[in-house]
Amino acid sequence: MRQSVRLPVRRLAIFCGIVLCAMGVAARADNNNCGEPPETSHYVAQSGDTEDAQHLALERTFTGHGRLELNMCSGELRIERGHGDKLKLRIETGAAPSLKMRAYVKTLDVTGDHATISLEFPHRTHPVVVLELPSSTALTSEINLGAGKLYFDVEGVQGNREVNLGAGEANLTMPGDRNYASFEANVGMGSFHDHRPGGVSSHFIISRQYQGKGEGTLEVNVGAGSIEINPAKGETI
Repeated sequence: MRQSVRLPVRRLAIFCGIVLCAMGVAARADNNNCGEPPETSHYVAQSGDTEDAQHLALERTFTGHGRLELNMCSGELRIERGHGDKLKLRIETGAAPSLKMRAYVKTLDVTGDHATISLEFPHRTHPVVVLELPSSTALTSEINLGAGKLYFDVEGVQGNREVNLGAGEANLTMPGDRNYASFEANVGMGSFHDHRPGGVSSHFIISRQYQGKGEGTLEVNVGAGSIEINPAKGETI
C-alpha cells in the first residue's frame, strides 16, 4: 500500500476548517442535554419494528445503490455489512431515556436507493447503535458522529465512504489495501495507529493518503481523538 503524508498549504487550510467545525459539533453533542427534549420525530413505525424502554430495532428495504447519510449525537456506533437488500438498525441504551425510544429518532427516511437517519439520544443514556448495510460498490455513504466510539467494517461496507467523528475513537477493520482505490485519514489533534503489517503510528496533527488496489474512496476525519486501523479477522498484526 502506497502512502503519502504531504499536506499542501491550501489543503491544510481546508482541513483545519473541517477540524474546527468537527470539534464544535463534538462539543455540542457531548452536552448532557443533547436530545432532551428531542426535536420532532419523523419516524413512522412499520410492521416488524420492535421497541421497549431501552431497545429499538427495525428493518427497511434498501438497494445500497444510491446514497446514505447517518447523523448521531453521541455514543457507540457500529457500521457493518448486512445481507441482501435490507437496511437493519438496532439501538440499545444503557439507561432508559425519559421518553419512548422512537422519540429520539429525528429522521428515518429510507426509500429504495436513498436513506437518511438522524438520531438524538442523550449522552447520559449511553446509546449503542448498530447499522447493517448492503455491500455495494455503488453506495455513497456519509457517517457523522458527534462524540464517542465508531466501528466501521471497511471490507463489508463498500463504495465511496466518508466518516466524520468530532471527538473520540474511530476503529476501522481493514484487510490490507484491497477495499479502496484511495484512503485519506485526518486527525486534528490526537493519534493514528495502523496495525496492519507494515503500518505506522503518528501523533498530534495527522493527514495521510493511501492508494489501494480496490474500488471506491474512503475518507475518515477525526477532530480530536484517534483513528485505529485493524486487520480483518484471521490476519496477523
